[in-house]
Amino acid sequence: AARLLQLPSAGYAYALLKYKNVQADKTHQLSDWRQRPLPTAMKVYATMDTHYLLDVYECMKYELYNHPNKDVSIEAVLDASRQVCLIRYDKEPFNPQGYKAIMASSKRRQRQQQQQRRRTEMKSDLLPHQEQTLANLWDWRDRTARHQDESTQYVCPNPSLLRLALVSPTNVTTLQSCVNPMPPLVLHYAQDVLDCIVTKQHHQDVGLSTTTTTTTVFLG
Repeated sequence: AARLLQLPSAGYAYALLKYKNVQADKTHQLSDWRQRPLPTAMKVYATMDTHYLLDVYECMKYELYNHPNKDVSIEAVLDASRQVCLIRYDKEPFNPQGYKAIMASSKRRQRQQQQQRRRTEMKSDLLPHQEQTLANLWDWRDRTARHQDESTQYVCPNPSLLRLALVSPTNVTTLQSCVNPMPPLVLHYAQDVLDCIVTKQHHQDVGLSTTTTTTTVFLG
């Protein structure tokens, strides 16, 4: 309705200010509403957030009903709403090689900062064991996101994922210190995250074992 009426903003805060002259309270807009039980302050916020909703609805309905342009009508808004409701959400298919895009993004950022005296903290090139760690974390994040029905960026943002691969923490204390703020699910599944870490020594041992096995088969 706000878009059809060509209001400067389609947000509820603007409509609340326009029709009721009330400044919207955004105190808990970014709070975690999944927590139970909800704190009293958040319950009051939720109640007040909808307090003027029906009044705003009636004001917009009246404005649509009396609009001089017949194309701007209640029927047009309802039809547009139906089209939105018909949009189907499909989860993005998992790409096992997708972690390489994070590496490429890091390299682009570094090229942009080459003229600066202070280089970014993250290196552009990952060592083999760090790249394997990033691949493991990439897989873990996708599995966790699907299991928890959350977005991958909520589970662990790309910069944090890369940071974990670079630092390669081997205990919970180091894990907590290398990512700030710490994503809740990373902390909750700290041991699973640590299991994804491939140390340099482990990577060398695996490579040596593979080489030895290959040589044995060749000689046999």
